[in-house]
Amino acid sequence: MKLLAALKNVLLWSYERGTWQYDVLCLLILAFIFLTPNSWFNRSGAGSISPRGVEQRETPPRPPLQASASEKQKNDAKIPPAPAIDK
Repeated sequence: MKLLAALKNVLLWSYERGTWQYDVLCLLILAFIFLTPNSWFNRSGAGSISPRGVEQRETPPRPPLQASASEKQKNDAKIPPAPAIDK
C-alpha cells in the first residue's frame, strides 16, 4: 500500500520544493538527460539522411510584404467599424 502511495506521489509530483524526495526526482531527470546515449534518439531506417546529404532547394519567390495604397483602401472599406461598447 505504501508503495502505491509513493508511486502516486512521484507520478503526480506532489512533493514540496526543498524536500529530499523533490531533490531526488530532479536528480533523476538530470541523470536521464545527460546519461542517455545518443543512439536512443537517433532514427534507424533506410530513409535516414545525414544533414550534409540534404540538397539545397531554391525557395519560391515571396509576395511583397506591403500592399499598395489602393489595395489597402479597398480592404479598409470592406471591414465594418467595431461597435461601441457602453459600460
